[in-house]
Amino acid sequence: MVGVTEPAGVETRPGKAYDPDRDGRFFEWLRERSDWEAAARHRFVEEYRDGELRDDVFERYLVQDYQFLEAGARITALAASQAHTMAEMGRLSDSLAVLTGGENDYFQRAFDELDVPDGEREDPELHPTTAAFIDFMYRAGHDGGYEETLAFVAAAEWIYLDWCAYVAEADRERERWYLDEWVEIHVIDEFEAYTTWLCERLDTYGPLLSPERQRRVAEIFDRTVELEAAFFDAAYE
Repeated sequence: MVGVTEPAGVETRPGKAYDPDRDGRFFEWLRERSDWEAAARHRFVEEYRDGELRDDVFERYLVQDYQFLEAGARITALAASQAHTMAEMGRLSDSLAVLTGGENDYFQRAFDELDVPDGEREDPELHPTTAAFIDFMYRAGHDGGYEETLAFVAAAEWIYLDWCAYVAEADRERERWYLDEWVEIHVIDEFEAYTTWLCERLDTYGPLLSPERQRRVAEIFDRTVELEAAFFDAAYE
């Protein structure tokens, strides 16, 4: 088993540490203690599923979400550099090709369809929630270690998989290709397999951490879920 080292500067608030006999699998413990439904079944998600999501709401969401593309690629690259094994480095590196290739292409085509000006695509005014989310993303990775970075990446990807799968279950024809395609990107087998792999990495290394780092990883996971819900809120402002 790969050793798990304690990074310097990791601070946690007092709280209940993980107990495998009581809490089951580590990644399930992380989800259960978060406010998962607030994000995964947000008003935005329900309106998306019901075909009632307005274009102006989706456009605001998409413009802000595009600002995460580069940040998400950088934090995934950071996770790859922190990984405990070469195989993990390779898996995380593979995900960068998706972020910098297929997803970027989708954004540009959707922006064209929604008539989003170039300035709004590349350099929009960041919503305070977007700015806070990006700042938190970088701090979560750079102030901790591999497991802290995984906590952020896994929570963010798992939220997308969950709510997009929920929307796809409705099997509704939305008549706006950019809504359908955004969901389809996140319900393919490859994305589900990647998200499952991230959760399994947390399940492998989380129980080996000290109680302090387990709580820190849980706090990062919790905060990521909270920010995902807040990001949906921002699309309506």
